[in-house]
Amino acid sequence: MPETLRLADGGYMRRPDVQNVIQYLYALQCVEITGFSNIGKSALLRLLAQPDVWVQEIGEAGQEFLPVYIDCNRMLDMSDQGFYELVLRCLRESSQTLADSPELTIAYETLVAPASDFQIPLSFNQGLTAALQATPQKLILLFDEFDEPFSQIDARVFLNLRALQDRYDERLLYVTATVKPLIRLREEDHCGEFSELFRHRAWRLAPLTRSDSERLIRRYMTAFEANFNAADVDFIIAWAGGHPNMTEGVCRALDEAIARSGQGLSDPMERWQLHRQVTRTLRTDPGLILECTKIWRSLSHEERAEMTGLFRTDHEPDMEVVEGLVRRHILFRIEGKEQPFCRLMTEYVQVQALRSRRTLGGGLRVDVESGEVFVDGKAVETLTNLEYRLMLLLFQNAEKIVDKYTIVSNVWGDSYIDEVDDARIEKLVSRLRQKIETDSSAPRRLTTVRGRGYKLLLK
Repeated sequence: MPETLRLADGGYMRRPDVQNVIQYLYALQCVEITGFSNIGKSALLRLLAQPDVWVQEIGEAGQEFLPVYIDCNRMLDMSDQGFYELVLRCLRESSQTLADSPELTIAYETLVAPASDFQIPLSFNQGLTAALQATPQKLILLFDEFDEPFSQIDARVFLNLRALQDRYDERLLYVTATVKPLIRLREEDHCGEFSELFRHRAWRLAPLTRSDSERLIRRYMTAFEANFNAADVDFIIAWAGGHPNMTEGVCRALDEAIARSGQGLSDPMERWQLHRQVTRTLRTDPGLILECTKIWRSLSHEERAEMTGLFRTDHEPDMEVVEGLVRRHILFRIEGKEQPFCRLMTEYVQVQALRSRRTLGGGLRVDVESGEVFVDGKAVETLTNLEYRLMLLLFQNAEKIVDKYTIVSNVWGDSYIDEVDDARIEKLVSRLRQKIETDSSAPRRLTTVRGRGYKLLLK
């Protein structure tokens, strides 16, 4: 599926994001867009670079702005000259008026082949000034993939950008797209002055809304002639959580499973069984694991500790760190409880939490890579999705009591708190015992602490 937010009728997804960013820019305020890996920052900036979007949002006033998309991955060299060259090149590509500007052309050619290093920033400033003089519109430079250049090239570049914005404050605006806030990427004095432009206009990009996720799924169905029903859509959204790349990955896995089944699968129970099979595929899908890994690597040590702490009954959360994760939309808060934004990320974090506890006493081992459980060196019967989630929860909290509320919340989900009774929990525990205990009628690994919950023992 192409990474585009445009719809067939000329509309577009992420309408609230577009509306808010354009309103900031209309008020002549620079905007910093942040969001975790592949959440859709590039797609949003490319959408903002389309003039008709501005007209749809603010009418004729939208014609007063000339948005210029600048993909920093197109830099020919990670240097001040490479950055400046890209900006002038994109300006020349953005409109015929700027392409025909002789002053901009001369500045660009001088920048590409300067007589001295001194001419590099001078030619850039002359080129940007020429662009502003060639058009009556306000220029908006949309810097995509800005993380690496902002972190690595000479800090004086950003001091220069700040000076230019101060000089042309009603004609020149910037939008940046990065994973982390600019001030966290680089705190040097010159960079700090540039970051101040965005201090009060930071837009944190969230996963796609439910309605936009459904649009993305329908796009997949049209492109690949997939046949998903309402239950499939719920399954995809639960596992991908509005992450565009994850949504496509889950769609693909489910579509392939439906094709392999060779059946209509019209019966709800058949569809449910299919979802259980797909769940095992999702846990080991390299592309989906990579998406989760990218998000994980962007977290600080403290943030990772809070993520893994969600699955430990004895963890005392650092609420300042937790609130930061909520603001970044990596955690969602539902009825006062925090959880990762999707099931894929939930299971990935659980695996990270378990890596240091691969083997328990008595020969019980969980392979966190494959999802298999071994007893005395032999793989047990394949666990169902619910059994596996219970196993992960108990394994992470080995030798600690896990109460029934925690089990329902982590195994079924918070939305099932009022639906799952003690009998369903006991049946699930019983099925797990049958697979990991030598004698399930006299359990020694998974014990009941009457009136309090269950405990997985080390001996």
